[in-house]
Amino acid sequence: MRAADALVKAMEKQGVDYVFGIPGGANMPFYDALKDSEIRSVLMRHEQQAAHAAEGYARVKRRPGVCSGTSGPGATNLITGLVDAYMDSTPVVAITGQVVRAFMGTDAFQEADIVGLVLPHIKYAVTVKDSRRVVQEFVNAYSVAMNLRPGPTLIDLPRDVQIEEVPNQIDVKPEPQFAKPLPEPDIESIKQAARIIVESEKPVILVGGGAVYSMAGREILELAEHIAAPIVETTMGKGAVPEDHPLVLGVVGMHGRVEADLAVIESDLVVCIGTRLSDRAIGPAKDFQKGRKIIHIDIDASEFGKNVRPTVSLPGDARKVLAELVEYTKHLVAKRPESMLAKKLREIGQAYDEYMMSMDDGKVLHSWKVVSLLTDALPPDTIVTTGVGQHQMWAQLFWKNRAPGTWLSSGGLGTMGFGLPAAFGAKAAAPDRVVVNLDGDGSFLMTCQTLACVADYELPVITVIFDNRSLGMVKQWQDMFYNKRYKDVEYNDRTDLVKLSEAFGVEAVRVESYDELLKVVTRAARSNTALTVDVPVDAGELVFPMVPPGKWLEDVKLPPGFDISQRIVSAGKIS
Repeated sequence: MRAADALVKAMEKQGVDYVFGIPGGANMPFYDALKDSEIRSVLMRHEQQAAHAAEGYARVKRRPGVCSGTSGPGATNLITGLVDAYMDSTPVVAITGQVVRAFMGTDAFQEADIVGLVLPHIKYAVTVKDSRRVVQEFVNAYSVAMNLRPGPTLIDLPRDVQIEEVPNQIDVKPEPQFAKPLPEPDIESIKQAARIIVESEKPVILVGGGAVYSMAGREILELAEHIAAPIVETTMGKGAVPEDHPLVLGVVGMHGRVEADLAVIESDLVVCIGTRLSDRAIGPAKDFQKGRKIIHIDIDASEFGKNVRPTVSLPGDARKVLAELVEYTKHLVAKRPESMLAKKLREIGQAYDEYMMSMDDGKVLHSWKVVSLLTDALPPDTIVTTGVGQHQMWAQLFWKNRAPGTWLSSGGLGTMGFGLPAAFGAKAAAPDRVVVNLDGDGSFLMTCQTLACVADYELPVITVIFDNRSLGMVKQWQDMFYNKRYKDVEYNDRTDLVKLSEAFGVEAVRVESYDELLKVVTRAARSNTALTVDVPVDAGELVFPMVPPGKWLEDVKLPPGFDISQRIVSAGKIS
């Protein structure tokens, strides 16, 4: 058979059921092979969107999403999505076409060294020049995308390689270097970590995306409840534990919940689970380390000491490591009662919510109230995606995740336009679930073409657009740090987002009230139909809390008029 046919058979054996991409001259043999397959190929409208759709699929299915592009621009258009997947540890396999081997290196039509371009930001990439290696390299790439810390891989296939005859290949396994065993911490390190936990007076548990991927929620709650420790999350850590649990304080960091940031400020120990401890989550590493001990659990040992020097490092799968740590901790200490600190932190969070809701003057729609109302109105297992910007921060502050793995956002790369194609991929992975994309008008306009796929493939997604006619987050930075010198952040045109959505074949409505918003969204959710909702929000909104870049969590700026000075546990710099 042709190498392309052998590849598709290998994909079927691995359980691949979707390919998101666009055919072209160099990957046409691959698409010809897909014609005779049960694998559903989705014709996206741009390769970046194909990669984001594969990300959304992967995060929901918990196995690699597959995307494809032709050589040259088709391959390079995938790069943004692949780097996004790398930053957020999402398993994606990209299959790209390449010019024929005889033309490689000659600047041939639509030639680009895609392997060289992506290597710094990918787990594995290879140009397969031997047709007998095509199946093996796909199996390797698929395996390594999931092995240890997940991430993207790429196999680049010259067109003539795809059409060469190869023998039938049965039961191909990944080569040893692509299926490494999980690391495990030594028992002494676990015992040391347990002793540190027992000795701490104000422990905090910080969960990241690795905790979500390992499905470690039960073990996290078991530890937190035993030692009465507040749980805070990174942006990628939302969904690891149900956010309606009394110990879960929400997202920490630059736009973190005020009570979550205070918990870290007050802590003498932070148990970090599956997080790379980025600047957006913890601020300057030197301030995060000062005055507190750090236990770091991660499947990727290269994260230990990269940003923060831990007191104890525990390599391995978060769920397995935590299970052992919980047992040792229980042997050393009885279950602790909830502390006064935890109660005060929860009171501060409630005060913040009440204050924000009191800011609704009824004259305009406010983003935080839109998110809060949608949380209460939609099913607990609703999958939520976001674009990037102010709306994303409002979503992480006010959307309450109640089911694991239901929060899909671009964390590390901060890729505008992520939300809609990721939602489409998530709906392909879970057609029976409600999928809602909370988007900004700026992000939406970057990848709105995905609406054509929503209509064509009958995978209905609800998109709620927070429409402030600006690049809201950039405008906020210009407001706060550049003396309100606004430049290229406000849209002067009046693009009709309702007509735009309808042009792609998706019903749309512009709402003028919260009641109207809830009515149309809940109707679409019940009937499993696609809908775009244009929500005009206050163009002057600024997202608070906000920690200025490069500052420690104590330097947070709170909403104007919100005074919690009487509630502060210690004399911090809360302003």
